[in-house]
Amino acid sequence: MARRPTRFTEEDFEVLEGRASKTEQKKAVQRMAALGAQLAELPRKQIEKLPVEERLIDALLEVESITSHEARRRQFQRIGKLLRNEDETMILSYLTPQQGAKKQAQLMRWVDRIIDQGDPVINEFVKLYNAAERHTLRQHLLRIQRDVAKQVSEEELLESKNKLVNYIQQVALISDQR
Repeated sequence: MARRPTRFTEEDFEVLEGRASKTEQKKAVQRMAALGAQLAELPRKQIEKLPVEERLIDALLEVESITSHEARRRQFQRIGKLLRNEDETMILSYLTPQQGAKKQAQLMRWVDRIIDQGDPVINEFVKLYNAAERHTLRQHLLRIQRDVAKQVSEEELLESKNKLVNYIQQVALISDQR
């Protein structure tokens, strides 16, 4: 006897909507490892002053003494995992001054253009920044558009926009590194 196909309701999809796929999770870990590599390049005193867990500071300081390529790679993976527990905005605030005010203004213009114009600008951005993921950018944009359509509170809309800003800053930092 053949099984009858299950009908999915709108609620089923809403439950899964905010979740990241395994691929997105892996890419996020890679981005965090790359940000960890940039944090490790900061001067020792600046690393020690980071408002993060002590384990993360110790892991960042250990990088100096590691000479093996594979051991460094594993250490940066570990740092990436530790960074997941930290506030992305705060971490980016330590790394973005290296980019400069002009670059930050340019990135904010990208954010505004992506929100206003959508896919054509996303395609432009992906071509310019090699670490950018078209799918992830579209997901951030769709979340913002959904929030606007639902007329959510200003605070929730700002949170969605901040996630897009954080992602774009991460991509710009990583792309500049490559």
